Amino acid sequence: MSAESWMYLSATVVAVSGFYYAFHAWRRNIYPNPVSWGVWVVVGIALFLTANTSQADAVYFTNIVAAWNPFLIATIILVRVRDRIYNLSNREKQCLVFAFVGYFLWFVLHDMPTFAPWAMYWMVGVDLFALWPTLTQVREKPMSDKPIPWMIFGLGFGLSGFAIDDHTIANWIIPTYMFLGANFVALPMIIYRVRNNSLWREWV
Repeated sequence: MSAESWMYLSATVVAVSGFYYAFHAWRRNIYPNPVSWGVWVVVGIALFLTANTSQADAVYFTNIVAAWNPFLIATIILVRVRDRIYNLSNREKQCLVFAFVGYFLWFVLHDMPTFAPWAMYWMVGVDLFALWPTLTQVREKPMSDKPIPWMIFGLGFGLSGFAIDDHTIANWIIPTYMFLGANFVALPMIIYRVRNNSLWREWV
């Protein structure tokens, strides 16, 4: 397969994971926090902008999809669950502040190819910071989410690695982080289900 084909396949798999996750949120099979996913909308757009500026072409379309997924999921959760009040935690407020710093870095550095990747590195750090509440949730309540959608998401970004022809940190950091991060989220859920011999429907 050509690098372009891998790029499209990667974006398609990430899109499938997003719609699949959104379907479960609509069916109330999972209970993610819409505030956290709302924060990921801001972070996802910033990751796309900074990656594009850094010429990380292998994840161009995949990042577009990855920025859209949180918006879809957060919207569905808010529509389906109207009887709860959600507030930004201190961590989520900090994530938003750090994300807007990332936008500022992108604005300042986008015409400076040598330094532009640093805005992307910053946003990867912000995304990792935003991931922590989800990691805490799946560790404490492993049945509140499902591992397979996260694994599909990680697979999608992993496939984008086959589209990379310029092996630099700027090109590899997002596929590597997303692949490892998604599977790290899935891991506590997998361990719990294996130990309890959970039925297959509890995985998917």
